[in-house]
Amino acid sequence: MSLRVRASVAVACVAAVAGGLLSGCQNTTAQPVASPSNAGPVSGLAAKVPEKIRADGLLTVGIDPNFPPMEYLDRGQAIGADLDLMRAIADRLGLEAQFIEDAYALLVPGVAAGRFETAISALAVDDNDLQNATMLTYYRSGSQLAVRPPAKKRFGPRNLCGRKITVLDGSIQYSQLVERSANCVENKKDPIRILSFQSQAPATQAVLDGKAYGTLADSPVIESAVRESNGQLVTNGKPFDVSPFGIAIAAERKQFAELMQDALKSLMEDGTYQQILDDWGITEGAITDPRILTRKNIPEPTPLYSTPATTTPSP
Repeated sequence: MSLRVRASVAVACVAAVAGGLLSGCQNTTAQPVASPSNAGPVSGLAAKVPEKIRADGLLTVGIDPNFPPMEYLDRGQAIGADLDLMRAIADRLGLEAQFIEDAYALLVPGVAAGRFETAISALAVDDNDLQNATMLTYYRSGSQLAVRPPAKKRFGPRNLCGRKITVLDGSIQYSQLVERSANCVENKKDPIRILSFQSQAPATQAVLDGKAYGTLADSPVIESAVRESNGQLVTNGKPFDVSPFGIAIAAERKQFAELMQDALKSLMEDGTYQQILDDWGITEGAITDPRILTRKNIPEPTPLYSTPATTTPSP
């Protein structure tokens, strides 16, 4: 299946979520999908792969396939931009990516515990993750709020006190809501009513069903859901706390992290990286200089964009 066709399947999956057909996007087990045509092994890189990883020819990758278009399930097969990127990186190293599904909150701990060698799933880099793993940056994204259309005229992303907001358990957005809720209380306002979910699809569905005011997630996930919701969802404000997405690698595997960094740079240099982003329609978050981040050099997120003042409606 071509990258372009896979992108169109992502549209169908998000549309199914918007229409309440969640089961069609939540099966199990991933099957291999072809990597971009101009990806392939680089002998100088492949020769440096540690013997323990090279022995079986596989690069094990933990994923939570619930974030279209980055990763999600279609008819039991995991597809998405993150998976195409990991296949291309593995190719450069003379390996085949093998994807292992797990809960989002368990991906980085899974890398630290050795359940898989790497993990990717729109992992926004934060202090908690870097306690247990090294992160190789490959994309930039912010948090964004999606709401039903009538709500857009009444609230901005700064003014969520007292509202029900859905969020992925263990995500950076969950931490953001906790922090903002505490700020509400300090200012003698009602706390944000945080509804956490194990995957993004039911978090989005709760908003569509009128059970929550909005959902907070990574901007490409929100933009994809809004684009395919047939007008049932709109974004509320610009992305905020913009920070890198990272590929998690065990902290003690510094040399392997550097090797993956070199593989990613080679994909950027020959256009494979850009091709993947183009085919999935997520070019806005492209980067040109992938970095290896540890708890000693985590970057500060871009602060919340200024938003117009909003008026709280009467209860």
